[in-house]
Amino acid sequence: MQAFSFDMTKLEAFVAYRTDLMLGPSGLSGLEREMIENFARINRLQIQVVPVKNFDQIIPMLLRGDGDVITGIVDTDGRRKQIAFTGETYPVRHLVVTHKPLPSVSDPGALRGLKVAVIPGTTWAEMAVSAGVPAANLVSCVDVNEVFSALRTQKAAAAVMTIFDFALAQRHDEGLEFGTFLGAAATAAWGVRKDDALLLQALNQYLDSLKLSPARSALLTKYFNEDALSLLRRARKE
Repeated sequence: MQAFSFDMTKLEAFVAYRTDLMLGPSGLSGLEREMIENFARINRLQIQVVPVKNFDQIIPMLLRGDGDVITGIVDTDGRRKQIAFTGETYPVRHLVVTHKPLPSVSDPGALRGLKVAVIPGTTWAEMAVSAGVPAANLVSCVDVNEVFSALRTQKAAAAVMTIFDFALAQRHDEGLEFGTFLGAAATAAWGVRKDDALLLQALNQYLDSLKLSPARSALLTKYFNEDALSLLRRARKE
C-alpha cells in the first residue's frame, strides 16, 4: 500500500463518549485505537488522543483545527454538510437498552413514557427523539459512563445506543439488556475536514485494504463476542 506524505508529523484523533472503542476498558488500546495506530505506523505518524468532554462540540473542534480525525462517528447527511467521511469502519444499528431489574423494551412506542438517557449531539439522542420521546423525558448525560450510571441507578429507565456500544458494555455489566431496534442500518466512519483531501484519501485506502485483510475479522472477534456479531447480523435483516 502506498504511504502518503502529510504536512504533519502527529495525527490528533478525537475521543469522546465512545471510550471503550478508542481506549479500551483499561485505558489501553481499543478497537479504533488499534486501527488508527496501524494507519499512523504505515504513514510514520505519531498518534495523540484529544479528549472531548461534550460530544456536540466534536465537529466544531475539528473545524477549528483542535484535532485531525474524529473516530467512531456515525455518518449522517447532516454531518456531511460540515465534514467529510471515510468509508465504513464498522456497521451501525441502534437499539434500546435497559438494566435489570427493569424489563427490556420491545415496543418503540413504549419509550415515549420512559425517562431515556441521551448524550446531546449524538445519533443516540436523535433516535430517541425520532421515537417520540418528549424533551421532558430526556436525561442528558455527558458521556457513555454517565449513561450507564443513569441506567444502574434508575435515573433513566432506558437508553439508546449502537449494538457495538451495548456489546462492549455488557461484557462488564451483565445487568444490561437489549430491546427493540430503532431506525435503519447506518455506518460508522472517521471524519476529517473537507479540505484535508489527501488525509481522507489515505485513510480510505487504508480502510479499503483492511477490509480485504484477515486482520479486520480478527479485530472484530477480539473486541466483540459471537452474541454481539449475531445480533448485528440479525439487525441487518430486520
